Amino acid sequence: MRHAPRCHTHLEEMAKLYCETCADLPVCMACTYGKHKGHSLYEVKALAQLKREELTQKLKTLGEINKDKNVIGLKQAKKTLIWNVSIEKEKLIKMHHEKDQKLMTKIQDTEGRRKLVVQEKQNTEKKIFDSLQTEMEHEIQGVKKKYEDIFRVKKLELNDSFKARESSLEKELAELREQRERFERDKNELLESIEKQLIENMKIIETISQHFDNIKKRFETLNVMSSSILASDNDWSAVECIPDMCTAATNLMKDLKKDFPELTALTDVTVNYNRYLFSKTSVMRYVYGMTSIGDGNIVISGTTSDYRASFIIVIDINGRMLKEKILNARKFWPDRYCKFLSQHKVASACEPNEIGLYDVRDGSYIKKNISDVISSWPKDRYVRCVATDPANNHIWVGGDGSRNVYVFDDQLNYLHILKLPKMIKWPRDITVLDGHLLVCDYDGKKCFVTTMDGLESKLVGEFMKPNLEGNTFGPRSVYSDKNGFIYVLWKSSSQCYIVQYNHNGSQVLTTRKLDVDAYVVTVVETSQGEKLLVATYETQTVYLYDIMTED
Repeated sequence: MRHAPRCHTHLEEMAKLYCETCADLPVCMACTYGKHKGHSLYEVKALAQLKREELTQKLKTLGEINKDKNVIGLKQAKKTLIWNVSIEKEKLIKMHHEKDQKLMTKIQDTEGRRKLVVQEKQNTEKKIFDSLQTEMEHEIQGVKKKYEDIFRVKKLELNDSFKARESSLEKELAELREQRERFERDKNELLESIEKQLIENMKIIETISQHFDNIKKRFETLNVMSSSILASDNDWSAVECIPDMCTAATNLMKDLKKDFPELTALTDVTVNYNRYLFSKTSVMRYVYGMTSIGDGNIVISGTTSDYRASFIIVIDINGRMLKEKILNARKFWPDRYCKFLSQHKVASACEPNEIGLYDVRDGSYIKKNISDVISSWPKDRYVRCVATDPANNHIWVGGDGSRNVYVFDDQLNYLHILKLPKMIKWPRDITVLDGHLLVCDYDGKKCFVTTMDGLESKLVGEFMKPNLEGNTFGPRSVYSDKNGFIYVLWKSSSQCYIVQYNHNGSQVLTTRKLDVDAYVVTVVETSQGEKLLVATYETQTVYLYDIMTED
């Protein structure tokens, strides 16, 4: 406990009062007639009472703020996060289980049908054999060889007739098993993503928790010290200590009022379920073209399952089928390609030498045979790619075995031929970007940037080839996003990668490994911004990816 101090001026005198005007200096009675005459003077008891009341009020306010502050919300946030993670895991596992059960049902059904085909073949073979055997027994010995020969021919014909069906079912089984493996890989990647989010969010929540723990300890310490001062009747101690405690209480109130708006967001778990967008329909056999259109829908083209026609289908961003058009062909196994031209029009080219326009609004299609309007078009040349220049309403068509690119307007009127530079063998895919052509020379294993003005194209640059194992990779498909970044699909017989380049192809930015069956790449505008679309050739699957960024 403190004793009354001496007067700060007359040290031999004991202080009787505090001078508020002079920052609560202790003074004696003599000072009231001298230096401190006319100042605001308080008896120590009155001043102590004022300071006690001030501290009491601040502690009351502090207690209310501390009581109202939702520290409990922090614990609830942890519980909510763990609960949400659990729910998402269960949802993912349930979804995977349901899809897996469907695939298993299909596999079992297909295996059953395959066994029935084998059994049918065996039964038919036995019937034929028994029939022929009976005839042979009733015929003279001299004609036995004749029936043996007939039996061998029948057996070969039977094997041939069932071979295609067995092969088709075995292929279908392989595709279903591959699809199931892809589902399993996607599930594991999503689970790993959820666990990573849990760890990262828990670290941030723990940091916030430590902040509140520190505030709690400071409040408890201040409460103990304040209670001791308030309970004491030592006025001198109250006057000297309470101002510091009030300052500490004010600082503590500021820290308690600090908000953490990110706390609610930390309880959410983001799961990207949209990687697998679309799988084949009954009419599809091979995919050769894919493009997005102005309304965010997607157009896919290729060969039908019977190899006798081509197809154009339209799906939305959720993979739902909107339109389907089957187009008769002039040749067996017609490859059909497509590229966006305008808001509702898609340019298409189909083997052997057809060029056309598809209207996504009503599904109408108009076409011309290139050989009918270009006399120099060789009979054995097939179209192999199509590109569009929407700014000029031009359509560009490339064929196999030739450096010539044929240019048409949006009414399918022939304009002129552009000859590509000599180092290019022939274009497997082309795209227009900023007044230049991006050319995939798959046979030459290189990708180029060329001019597109005049009749003779000039080389602008060659794409840097990515550092991939082996030299068998060739560029199969090329496209660019609205920011001018270029995406090239590099493909070999056993591997496939999508590579992102800078605006002129001189620098590799990012590389992503894809399904080995990947065949064509494009971009689509969604409500979350541009996304990357990749379609596979034989499994007819469309994948949706985020636009690639550097790690």
